[in-house]
Amino acid sequence: MKKLRQWLKFIPATIQAHDPLDDDYNLKEENSSLPSQQSVKDSDLEFLFQELLKGVANGKQESYIEQFFENLQPKITVEIWLDWLQRYRNQLISSSAPHYNFAARMIILGEKTASLPFLRAVGDLAYEIGKELLNRSSFTDSLPSHIHQDSTVNNINHDDENSQPPVSFGDVLSLLQEDSEFAENTARQWGMDTLDPGMIINKIVEESELNSPVISSETVKEWFNFGLKKAEEGNLEDAIAFWDRVLKVDPQQAQTWHNRGSALAYLNRFEEAVTSFDHAIALNVNYYQSWNDRGNALYSLQRWQEAIISWDRVLGIQPDYSMAWYSRGLALEKLNLFSEAISSYQKCLSIDHDHSAAHNALIRLLSIEEH
Repeated sequence: MKKLRQWLKFIPATIQAHDPLDDDYNLKEENSSLPSQQSVKDSDLEFLFQELLKGVANGKQESYIEQFFENLQPKITVEIWLDWLQRYRNQLISSSAPHYNFAARMIILGEKTASLPFLRAVGDLAYEIGKELLNRSSFTDSLPSHIHQDSTVNNINHDDENSQPPVSFGDVLSLLQEDSEFAENTARQWGMDTLDPGMIINKIVEESELNSPVISSETVKEWFNFGLKKAEEGNLEDAIAFWDRVLKVDPQQAQTWHNRGSALAYLNRFEEAVTSFDHAIALNVNYYQSWNDRGNALYSLQRWQEAIISWDRVLGIQPDYSMAWYSRGLALEKLNLFSEAISSYQKCLSIDHDHSAAHNALIRLLSIEEH
């Protein structure tokens, strides 16, 4: 709910690489109030719905769901949610990506709103969409093999000549709902202490997506783009999660490593950011932006000398990159190498005459040198 309240006040702008040398490096935010009913964007509704689903997947109960919707009333009504969900349903169904994780979370939402009359319609529609998406899976792309081989399922097949083994996540969900012994066995296999069908199917989907041997290039591309979208919304944790999926399938994507590093830096996870930038640079040694942002992260870690080495690499590739000269000057100043810092600031200003920060830093150091 804290994130929700923050969203009501601010809508973050597009992600930029973290620059610790800028006092205003944190996510830039536009101070704008929640739009009126008529101007609520689908992207805003999707962002809020994703936050809701994240909460229920992490164990939030009915009171959380009620508070979530109450906080958005009267500007976002149940009718607006239902209209948007119908549009979003068409978008999900037409997408080439499986969306199984998203579907499993919608199942959980549907189960939890069953006792909330005012929100039942939203939950029922979410459940319906989730089940439709889960029914698109098959053994060949996602379903873990041990589900098919489970003795309980085989017993069901033997008792009923017309019964079939589960061939989709939707089939598994139905079995979890209909057969308590199957639910107990499955929960035990996944180390879970709940028999809630939605929670169990969510766990199966998460593990299966991470270990699926066959993932299309279109799905990988869509994960990358989902990461960009989440980053633009300011949801950096989810952005990193999508990029981690991409890198698990194809660890040779320099741009993905770079984006991941930038997001980690925004979250002040600088050591992890440096590691991501190192991966990006190993794949593309001339990618000066990764060298530059690596320097920024190292500067934030107060590893001044290493930061200078990174900016020297930037300037070896892009000698007219004024920001690297300025950043290098700040790091040199931290090391009390004032003459070299002055030279860096002067070089920055020879490229960008209007760089006020470099101008102020130069005046400051020249004053120190005079004394």
